Amino acid sequence: MKNSLLKGIALIVGLFGFVSCDKDFNSMGSDLVDDHHFTLEKYEVQHLKAYSKATGPIQSNNLPINALGIYKDPYFGTTKAQFVSQVELTSGNPTLGYQPVIDSVYLHVPYYSTFKSTTDTGEKIYELDSIYGYSETAKFKLHVYENGYFLRDFDPDSDFESAQKYYSNEKFLIDAYKGTELLNNSTKLAQNEEFVFSNKEIYIYKTNGNGEYLNDSGAVLADQNNVALRVIKERKLPGIWLDLKNSFFQQKILNAAASGALFNNNIFKNYLRGLLFEVEAISPDQGALAMLDFSSAEFNIIYKASNVAPTTEVPSPTRTRKVLSLQMGYKSSTAKRANCINFIEHTKSADYQAKLASSDEVNGNDRLYIKGGNGSVAFIDVFGLDVKKAVNDVMVPEPLGNGIPDELEELRINMKLNRWLVNEANLVFYIDQTTLSGVNKIEPERIYIFDATNHKPILDYNADNSNGATPKKNKGAFGGIIERETVADANGKKKGIKYKVRLTDYIRQLIKNDNTNYDDNVRLGVAVIEDINSPANAYINPANPITIGTSQVPFIPVASVMSPLGTVLYGTNIPASDPNSAKKLKLEIYFTKPNE
Repeated sequence: MKNSLLKGIALIVGLFGFVSCDKDFNSMGSDLVDDHHFTLEKYEVQHLKAYSKATGPIQSNNLPINALGIYKDPYFGTTKAQFVSQVELTSGNPTLGYQPVIDSVYLHVPYYSTFKSTTDTGEKIYELDSIYGYSETAKFKLHVYENGYFLRDFDPDSDFESAQKYYSNEKFLIDAYKGTELLNNSTKLAQNEEFVFSNKEIYIYKTNGNGEYLNDSGAVLADQNNVALRVIKERKLPGIWLDLKNSFFQQKILNAAASGALFNNNIFKNYLRGLLFEVEAISPDQGALAMLDFSSAEFNIIYKASNVAPTTEVPSPTRTRKVLSLQMGYKSSTAKRANCINFIEHTKSADYQAKLASSDEVNGNDRLYIKGGNGSVAFIDVFGLDVKKAVNDVMVPEPLGNGIPDELEELRINMKLNRWLVNEANLVFYIDQTTLSGVNKIEPERIYIFDATNHKPILDYNADNSNGATPKKNKGAFGGIIERETVADANGKKKGIKYKVRLTDYIRQLIKNDNTNYDDNVRLGVAVIEDINSPANAYINPANPITIGTSQVPFIPVASVMSPLGTVLYGTNIPASDPNSAKKLKLEIYFTKPNE
């Protein structure tokens, strides 16, 4: 009987010839490979089947990073992201002093940015990261309101035994309890009606208690409108800066201290239930979208109060400047646990919608469509059918199967009989550059492979503890980082060529067959991600489940929820006659075997 596996293996004569022909090979275990007693071979898995699935609404509460804004992708459509968060006291029962009166209230949420240089005038130049569609003219409306809906810690439907889940399409819960006062009511339109993300550092100028600008000597400037005459007291990183409505916070915070509303955060979060950040396009699809860490926000109430109580003799004691700090956003690694929800609306393009509708989980598709947020993920069924079984290391027909895909079982037989060792295994995805040819198309820097059978990271993810130049480049050996062309196109962009993800430990575990739990562990998921350091799962809204056959997929990686980007990859169902057949999805396994 001919062994079908051996037909699929191309013997490479000599290590030098192999390395020169395959630049993608990473010579792990090179001491073994270079030994002339061993031969290196490459095997391409024959029975990959890949297809895309729409995620629909997903769990989007208490994310490490949240999106805010509007972004139109040239292919996938328009994403609109809004945000609600509880507000917390930095410490309970604060001592405010007597007769507190607000001077100002501000919120500063820094963008992800990198310092680049300083100009001759002393201005610092920053490069912004994770702002999509960024432009100095990409304006949209940003409105902040009080949230009156209580964001629960625990789910009453589970008798408060499990954490509450909120989904990306549940803004209607908040809308029913939204305040009517616009809280970012500054006369500066760049803070509300014409909001725009800016890479400029923020200057805090020297002022007096009346908000008038002062010179170096402390005298009030005669020309309050001449920015060049103002004195910079403090510089802050580029970020959202909002001056908030004094009268609201005077009444809601400072005047409420005597009632006990500020005694602790349990009481305070039920009293002031949070802030809602809404966005609205000025022109259709115009705007930009930023990824933000709201837990890093600086949220301060500046006020004046006296340190002693008023008396008959001194009814108005001298007030001094004080600061009451608030915080918002959720960070599991710190004490900042203000519940929050990211609301994500995605208006899909007609072509993207049609491609998802034609997903073929039986035969696989020629293209894979993966997009973050409430977009889509891809699934890969590895090793094909189960219609045979191994008897004495020979594959024989078994129409009902034995629970192990035939190609995997053949690999196990050959590993055993031929003493093969898995040296490396990679999934290689080529990008469909033709589909993604839009001038303003932003390609995701990274994709992520996960175990879609057990809903967890694969072994290679956990095994890689490497750190990159930035946190987003961590786990570089695991891979998934985009590989781009070296020469820019006519639009100044270097197009993406492919992504490669390392699956060596995962494949070794499957083939070693030391644990029967891995017999059917051959479905992988593929997602666009924002942060490689967030391996947790997010629930799919049970009202709109992902179904594969008769089963439902309960989770997708939370890192995918945090990205608004998408990409199109070549899939598996590409005929040999197609000019793009060489770009179809590949799972490459490199073996070493002893020379007899």
